[in-house]
Amino acid sequence: MPATLDRILSKRPTDYFLGACAPCRLPVRATIPDTRDDARHTACPQCGTWMRVSRVYATTVDASCDAACMGATGPACSCSCGGANHGGSWAPATYESHATADALARYRERLDKQERERARKAEAERKSRQAAFDAWAEDHGDVIEFLTATDIDNTFIDDMRRYLRRLDVLTERQATAVRKFIEGARRRAAEEERRKAEAEAAGPAPEGRQTLTGEVVSAKIRDNDFSPSGADYKMLVRLDNGARVYGTIPKALQTRRTTEGNLFALRGVRVQFDATVTAKTGEPTFGYFQRPTKATFI
Repeated sequence: MPATLDRILSKRPTDYFLGACAPCRLPVRATIPDTRDDARHTACPQCGTWMRVSRVYATTVDASCDAACMGATGPACSCSCGGANHGGSWAPATYESHATADALARYRERLDKQERERARKAEAERKSRQAAFDAWAEDHGDVIEFLTATDIDNTFIDDMRRYLRRLDVLTERQATAVRKFIEGARRRAAEEERRKAEAEAAGPAPEGRQTLTGEVVSAKIRDNDFSPSGADYKMLVRLDNGARVYGTIPKALQTRRTTEGNLFALRGVRVQFDATVTAKTGEPTFGYFQRPTKATFI
């Protein structure tokens, strides 16, 4: 008989404890007197596995004990035995009895049914996720191809790869971010190839006092505590023979208005100036220039 709310609130703890041994697939009842804890550990009498058991709470009502009480596997007793018979089929003294065999068969049948239901739900969930992922993949093949093929070490890309392995559908925002990453990776790869080709085709950096002609690749401000202004203006110039030289921007080239990320609007501009060049040791296509003069735009 189910216990009412007031009976549940007045439930009485017993010295009986119930649990289930996972290796044996067998409920276990133990008597553990003189303890205040509702959860204890005891050894399975079948295999010796150390397992957790929970205290049986009894609520006495006007109902007789039946097979449901004797074969119970939960910790709450609500019949007239006051917990004395609750789960009694699992007490050590009855392990070899016919009643225990029947109760054990029913218990294991319940476990099998629960496991089959869990497996059925898991398979249904997997199929549902796979169907949703397949539908999403039809329009995102480029994203999937990149994420499954790339070995780029990037936290965001690593997260997106984990989502794919779990068949998680990426949001449109995430897919757009991946595509931007792909485009950036392609640009960087193309730029690297271009620089590599230029380096292979470059001639040696001229040495000594020279008239230099070329295109400004970059122009930047560098901190210099020894400079009166606290900074130096530097530029990298690709000469007509492909060699690159690096040095201070001549005063005559500091006349244009600086735009965002483009100091003195020099990037991409062709210039000519006289300077003394020293080739970098071990890198003959790169040099440093000093004392630039007669600088002009061309």
